[in-house]
Amino acid sequence: MIWKLVREELPEQAIDVLLFDGGQIYFGYYSEKYDKFVVANDKVALEDFTHWMSLPEFPAK
Repeated sequence: MIWKLVREELPEQAIDVLLFDGGQIYFGYYSEKYDKFVVANDKVALEDFTHWMSLPEFPAK
């Protein structure tokens, strides 16, 4: 898993990701409809985050 710059690449629509704002990590997803990240039902401007990362795979049984 690698952190990706928000200004260079956005995650796929409605796929859960980790988001970093320079100080804290959040859990959310990108909404193409609003062109914003959605974090805890709040729509947050793309510029509020610097990086994003895909979530890891679920553990195998």
